[in-house]
Amino acid sequence: MAQLSINSNHGEWGWSTDAGERARLLQSPCVDTAPKVEGVSSPGGPDRGTTSTLGAIFIVVNACLGAGLLNFPAAFSTAGGVAAGITLQMGMLVFIISGLVILAYCSQASNERTYQEVVWAVCGKLTGVLCEVAIAVYTFGTCIAFLIIIGDQQDKIIAVVAKTPEGANSGPWYTDRKFTISLTSFLFILPLSIPKEIGFQKYASFLSVLGTWYVTAIIIIKYIWPDKDMVPGDISSRPASWIAVFNAVPTICFGFQCHVSSVPVFNSVQRPEVKTWGGVVTAAMVIALAVYLGTGICGFLTFGATVDPDVLLSYPSEDMAVAVARAFIILSVLTSYPILHFCGR
Repeated sequence: MAQLSINSNHGEWGWSTDAGERARLLQSPCVDTAPKVEGVSSPGGPDRGTTSTLGAIFIVVNACLGAGLLNFPAAFSTAGGVAAGITLQMGMLVFIISGLVILAYCSQASNERTYQEVVWAVCGKLTGVLCEVAIAVYTFGTCIAFLIIIGDQQDKIIAVVAKTPEGANSGPWYTDRKFTISLTSFLFILPLSIPKEIGFQKYASFLSVLGTWYVTAIIIIKYIWPDKDMVPGDISSRPASWIAVFNAVPTICFGFQCHVSSVPVFNSVQRPEVKTWGGVVTAAMVIALAVYLGTGICGFLTFGATVDPDVLLSYPSEDMAVAVARAFIILSVLTSYPILHFCGR
């Protein structure tokens, strides 16, 4: 049955099958309700994406894990012990999962495919522009941090392979970190950063998640069967002050931060539904939480207050099991970089 189009512009009164009263809360009545598809605007276009639910879980986990994994033992030390660190993570996880689900709802309601477009549609032009600038700065700075982490881990691996003495200042030109970082970026990061769809990262993300599990397993094993020359420092059982607890919040937030990439991932799945997405992010956060807890607790208890901000740097350089863990961290960062690069691009 036809109905009066009460939402049309002045001078355009008439009868239509849908005047916009059924439009979503955040969506303008004139916005096409069909999903946006690159190069296709008709409602009969192809599906929004080809990423499976399992693939989306691995991409979200990979976006969380990576550089932040190595900092959790130091975050537990800063927070004041295991109890404070676990409490912080569990409390923040509720807000993190809720935020990811809300972003998916806003993306579906506004029919936008990226984080900044969602902010622009929901919060207005000024906030959208500020969000774009913030994302550009965030992705640029984080990608630089990823390259620094790659260089740090490569230095340790090269020292083991070349049997370079600890603290040596010079070596062959091909061991210089400027050369090794540049070569790694050209051979591995660049090819992964070329695809126009973020769903392509699901294959590399699967390998990355397996690598982070290995890193966590090594840290747990080293805690259960520690080396004789590893003597832990003071192990605090309670925070020195509330300020100390809050000082650990940025590290934990960074570890679970995948909100910028979550909107493109949501729109890359085969059936982007908020209910299904809630299950995806919950599963992804549980996996990330297990990895972070294992690394944070055992890494902190192994070294105590003397733990390095990069926990792998606290272990002896000549340890082959730790050297393999460093290689897997490089793999994890290599696969996390293109996801952030996609968002920044």
